[in-house]
Amino acid sequence: MRFKIPAKQPAAFKSSALYLAGRSRGQSPDRVAWMEVRNLETKDPVVAAAIMEATASRNLRCKKPTYHFVLSFDPKDAKLGKVPPEVMRDIANEAIERLGLTKHQMMIYAHKDTKHPHMHFLVNRIHPQTGKAFDRHNDGRKLTALCRDIARERGLNIPLDRARIREKERVDDFDELEKLKKDPPPPPKIREGEYWQAKRDEREPQEAMDKEAVKALRKKVQSHFYNAKNWHDLAARLGAQGVFLHRKGQGIVLSKGEHFAKLSQMGKGVRLKELEERFGERFDTFAARRVKALMKEEAPEAKIPDYETMTPAERGRAQRKYEAQLAVERNRDDPVMELDAADLEYHYWKGVDEMYRFHERRIRRLEQKRAWMDTQLERRKGYARKSRERLEDSLATIFGNAKRAEKRWLALEKKYGVEEAAKMVKETPVRLGLIKGFDLGIETKARKDAKKALRYLLEKRSRFRRQQQELEAHRGKMLENKRLLKIALRDFELLKGRANVPYELRAILRDRIQRRAKAMKRVTYEMITESSLATDRKNELFIAHRRFKYRQMQLDKEREFFGRGW
Repeated sequence: MRFKIPAKQPAAFKSSALYLAGRSRGQSPDRVAWMEVRNLETKDPVVAAAIMEATASRNLRCKKPTYHFVLSFDPKDAKLGKVPPEVMRDIANEAIERLGLTKHQMMIYAHKDTKHPHMHFLVNRIHPQTGKAFDRHNDGRKLTALCRDIARERGLNIPLDRARIREKERVDDFDELEKLKKDPPPPPKIREGEYWQAKRDEREPQEAMDKEAVKALRKKVQSHFYNAKNWHDLAARLGAQGVFLHRKGQGIVLSKGEHFAKLSQMGKGVRLKELEERFGERFDTFAARRVKALMKEEAPEAKIPDYETMTPAERGRAQRKYEAQLAVERNRDDPVMELDAADLEYHYWKGVDEMYRFHERRIRRLEQKRAWMDTQLERRKGYARKSRERLEDSLATIFGNAKRAEKRWLALEKKYGVEEAAKMVKETPVRLGLIKGFDLGIETKARKDAKKALRYLLEKRSRFRRQQQELEAHRGKMLENKRLLKIALRDFELLKGRANVPYELRAILRDRIQRRAKAMKRVTYEMITESSLATDRKNELFIAHRRFKYRQMQLDKEREFFGRGW
């Protein structure tokens, strides 16, 4: 069960009532499961809306007397028969009572045209007796509590809101980690925007580094930006420090573990455009080449001798044998060193995967923008054409020779400028030619029309110029979009040098995740503490280890929950 309060509330009762009743254009009355009214003597939407309008007119201070909100239910609950009409009516009554709307006029429509059954409440905020307006302050919080309470009482599903999702995913349960003698550093505090962007991109959210961390990182890597000869050299220098470059939005960030810092925070002169000019190559082109080379290195034919000459069955056996040998070698290594290597490799390939997703999103955005610009072009052409037609009609109404008048106006603009030419035409319009009817000395219809059209001539000329300028500016934007899309497609084709790149990338990333998980299971907090790693690297592994343990604990709880048959 959940609620929704539309940000744009209805402007009138009648239009909203007809829409909810399925009687507006494009709607069908079949969508209505049932309908009820409160404090109204009729169920006819038109008559009821008129009564509500009359009641609302008693309070002139309330500018928006209409109030609309929705209560909806999980489709799973509907399939199980938990929300029949009588239950929905009971819930509607409880909601009205708890919100304090018992004596207000309203229409309640239950719709069945979606998978989730839902109820619309169209309320008159003006009290029919007192004439006072219902106070909507904190109505969202009231409905949140209402949905939570009703769902618990009636055994209905309720989606987690953002705050509760964040709370659920935050590592705050230390009972399961008692074997760790010392608490590791607290988990990252992810910003709201970054958290939900990561959710959309299907990746782990990252925390922006604090000032001290940025200062320490800048001190460590700043010289590499000044001394690197090209992007490959810079990436190798930073990779040795466990730092990776990848796209984020319109810029580049330095990723280190679960944290990131902006490129501009690395000192004076460390900017994307300046680096691209110095290296003579765009970062996106370099990244595409690097992903292509990495995919080639990770391909089975690069690891297993004579792979290309094998049959499919032989290739499968050889690959399984190769992976088994790698697993044995990893188990022989120091667990902490193996975890360190697996974690760095995981973050490295995660950045590669994010780069591929970035290119896909960039092309999709540019193509969507191109399609939108195409529709806008026709619209702007229509505006420019109409404004020109109106200007020509005005010139033809005022002057005997409209084309000559337009040529003279253009000559004045070219010689004196647009603003000065407009002043001259306003003061002495005869500069453009003879005005109709003025030579007769009597008030004819042509003279009246010319005088009337003359009053709006400058405005129409100004509008025509503005429409022409906007049209040319739009064409310029379309050319720029075409250029950017061409570059993006070229980079993406370079990136897709191998077939099935997204599937191969996912397979590689899945392998790195599994390797990291196995390494996590072999280490403890004490082993990380006693290792010879640097302090900042230990802290990163502490956070990663803590997150892993928390996720394992959550998965165990889910398995136990679903194993009971709930």
